[in-house]
Amino acid sequence: MEKLSRVIDARCRELNIPPESIEAQMVASQLLGMFQSGVTDEEHLTKCPIALELVQRQG
Repeated sequence: MEKLSRVIDARCRELNIPPESIEAQMVASQLLGMFQSGVTDEEHLTKCPIALELVQRQG
């Protein structure tokens, strides 16, 4: 879980998302889903696209 926590923190910092925000919960939920489906490599989780990034890029 430490690995997942580090990835979530890094992604939120990268996206300028406050850690206690709903957006941070969305990031955590997506990354947790990937982790539970077998994506456990920290580097891959840090770099893989998440839906929130796609929305921010369009806006």
